[in-house]
Amino acid sequence: MTGGAAERFDTTLASSPAHLDGPELLPSRLARACALALAVDGAGLSLHVGVLRTPVGASDPETAHAERLQFTVGDGPCLRAQDTGSTIVFSMEDIARNWPQLWGSLLEETPFRGVLSVPLPAPMGPLVVLDLYARDPRTLAALDRDDVQAVARATAEELSVSVTGSEFPDDGSNWLDGPDARRRANVWQAMGLVGIAFRLDAADAIATMRASAISSARVVDDVAEDILVGRLVPADLKAAPSPDDDAG
Repeated sequence: MTGGAAERFDTTLASSPAHLDGPELLPSRLARACALALAVDGAGLSLHVGVLRTPVGASDPETAHAERLQFTVGDGPCLRAQDTGSTIVFSMEDIARNWPQLWGSLLEETPFRGVLSVPLPAPMGPLVVLDLYARDPRTLAALDRDDVQAVARATAEELSVSVTGSEFPDDGSNWLDGPDARRRANVWQAMGLVGIAFRLDAADAIATMRASAISSARVVDDVAEDILVGRLVPADLKAAPSPDDDAG
């Protein structure tokens, strides 16, 4: 790549800090390079397969937490961008109008006041989405969209080189073994236990875990960890009401 954000991306990626070494941390290195190349305050990468949304890397802990908040609410800019396949920018007013629970969580627990969600191009997209976070939403509005797309393309290319099998994402890619992805894997294990306890399918089981997390002002990942280590018994969770229950 040449010019502007492209050169900054290449330079930043080539000079990643030592604590991000290792093939499993490639998404974190890429997220950091995205944030610095585009001069935003945070960047995160997530993989979407059905109800299974897995964060694979973030530029910093605050961004990683913001990504977990979106998953806990069960909706947000990232999921909307993945559903539509379109790049979408959201101010806090947009988030408040669409997802008031997420708005409150971002306002109280993060410094971010705007999100730009970008589905990566093929071969990674639209299963992989890049979220860009800013403390000042004007930062996102001022971004050159050509720069954003150039960085997204470079990110997709770097990820695709690391895919080791023929069936993405079930191919053993090392970056699926990073700490963020492994933490989310605990959610899928706990989801199975909750499903057994309440005889729920996957969607209703994760809804039950989300309801428990929101009621206790936590993220789903924390609830899952408590279940797996025995601090919380799945049967003690309150099953989320089904749409049929609400209709009645």
